[in-house]
Amino acid sequence: MEFTIKKARQYAGLTQQETAEKLGISTKTYQNYENGKTAMRIDKAKKFSSITNIPLSKIIFLLSNYG
Repeated sequence: MEFTIKKARQYAGLTQQETAEKLGISTKTYQNYENGKTAMRIDKAKKFSSITNIPLSKIIFLLSNYG
């Protein structure tokens, strides 16, 4: 099973704010990741994987086609 960033966060039972705090970023920056407006750096992606307890290879990190 693969997870979008949002689904991974929800599966872990975390809010956007809690996830942002654990990643050491602003809630707005995290929302941009989740909405596909900003690419998540690999160091943040690895930390996100650890926070959600979902393997990095099972999380879909895609940017949307919307500007």
